[in-house]
Amino acid sequence: MRRLVALLAPVVLLCGGASPAAPLEVVPTVRTTLYFLTDGGTAPLGVRRSIVERTPPPWGSVAGGAIEALLAGPTAEEEAAGLTTAIPVRTRLLSLGSRGYRGTGAVVNLSGLEAMGNALDRARVITQVVRTLIGESGIERVWFRSDGRPWGMWLMGGGVRDGPYDYGDLAGFWLAAGCPGTETVVCDRFKALP
Repeated sequence: MRRLVALLAPVVLLCGGASPAAPLEVVPTVRTTLYFLTDGGTAPLGVRRSIVERTPPPWGSVAGGAIEALLAGPTAEEEAAGLTTAIPVRTRLLSLGSRGYRGTGAVVNLSGLEAMGNALDRARVITQVVRTLIGESGIERVWFRSDGRPWGMWLMGGGVRDGPYDYGDLAGFWLAAGCPGTETVVCDRFKALP
């Protein structure tokens, strides 16, 4: 009888008794800076975050994880501290590719941007994405697509400038808009770089 109990004890443990814990899956994370808006949307502000490193493509390691975290928006704590985003809530990353010499340019294809009609909000979105991506994974400049079509700032002669955008372009994003019905009061403004 003792021999039977000794033989059955391991079976009981394996079939529902105490069992060793399964190893936890380790998800690789990295620290990066995401850019949201502060002071009522008038300036970008970098926030350090730990993000999930996306491998393999289509999102491409740190850059893809950073864009996904940026699109998710500020955390509740960041919102309480006054941070906002110009990126529409339903915006999604469709693809993230590389372009240019040694892949130093990123082509960001997003859904949910087609309804943006305000130049200030477009400048804000471009700034948030460009400042988040430049420096990640060797990225130096960014092109934009909205559902596969060129997206960005409007050109004076018609059409859209979809990029590339880099820090030099952002230096020119100092925009202000007057209040409707007035010529002297500025109601909305934005400066992409300090």
